[in-house]
Amino acid sequence: MRIHKLTLYKKTKITKKIVCFYFEFCYGCNIYLQKNNNSFLEAGMLNYKLKFISIFFFLSLLIFSSVQANPSIYGRFDIAISNIDKANKGSTSDVKSHASRIGIKGSQIFDNGLTAIYQYEWQTDPIDGDPTFKQRNSFVGLKGAFGKFIVGMHDTPVKIAQGKIDLFNDTAGDIKNILWGENRSRKIVQWSSPSLRGFQVNLMAIMEDEEDEAYSLSINWSGNFVGNKAKFSLAFDSEVPQKGYFFDTTRFSASIPLGKPSTLGVIWQESEDTTGKFDDDGYIISLKSKLIEKLSLKLMYGESDMIKSGGELIGFGFDYKIAKPLKLYVNYVEKNFDDIGKSSEEIMFGIQYKFDIGLF
Repeated sequence: MRIHKLTLYKKTKITKKIVCFYFEFCYGCNIYLQKNNNSFLEAGMLNYKLKFISIFFFLSLLIFSSVQANPSIYGRFDIAISNIDKANKGSTSDVKSHASRIGIKGSQIFDNGLTAIYQYEWQTDPIDGDPTFKQRNSFVGLKGAFGKFIVGMHDTPVKIAQGKIDLFNDTAGDIKNILWGENRSRKIVQWSSPSLRGFQVNLMAIMEDEEDEAYSLSINWSGNFVGNKAKFSLAFDSEVPQKGYFFDTTRFSASIPLGKPSTLGVIWQESEDTTGKFDDDGYIISLKSKLIEKLSLKLMYGESDMIKSGGELIGFGFDYKIAKPLKLYVNYVEKNFDDIGKSSEEIMFGIQYKFDIGLF
């Protein structure tokens, strides 16, 4: 703590010097222009210098405040070569980015026991030449003995309840193809409780629609189950907006280790929109098993009439982990619906690389 305070003191002294220099410079410029019958050119040059010093001033403050806030740039590249066979349309090949992203995040600990946290994340396509950035989870908040409060844009507790059960997340085999509830909501306020005997609660208020009082809630438990660490979640959405409708959803999920090398995942869900147009249930079952040290097998199956009638999702694949941030994968995904024209098969060979670089 003493080292932290000393470092903070030194940074504060430097910041004070920068602030004093900035105001002394501005004051000196003003006195010079008043005392001298300055020309337009002199005034213009001084204004130019003042702008330069101002930029330097604000960048300096940003840098020294960021050092205290422990920022890092993180992200993920996920790119695959795919062969897609759509019913009645033949086969095509493509190179796809699966939700590649970049972001900045950090935290700052204060002496009163509070920790400020922040994150700003964007999804982008590094292979398509599209400079568009799509906002992902982005928020600012506080952590303490009370838990955690965040404000911004974030996945709902119902979505987060899927955990790692969706083994083909962000690809053609994502469970969002057959289940509602995979929402990243805007204008949210969320409280996450501290863990107590393995129990933890997330409560989110969603203010996207001024006339709609939406919330999402999850109750989670994690701990030893038959000698291994398991996780169970029960989550609810109330009038959460999605694709022009407002959904009430109940989702139960369980992640159960079958010994050390294998994990069984189960999701059961029921969703109904406020108009009564959609009222269905569905389920997902997945299994991930480590075959050898770096090679894992993935299996997933699901059924639901929620989004399209007769929805069926089949996934099969392998992950080969070269290092902690780097893996290769091959996936086969099949989507079937009563409307044959919506059905498809896809096989993909991909590479995923994650990075997290501290700025200071």
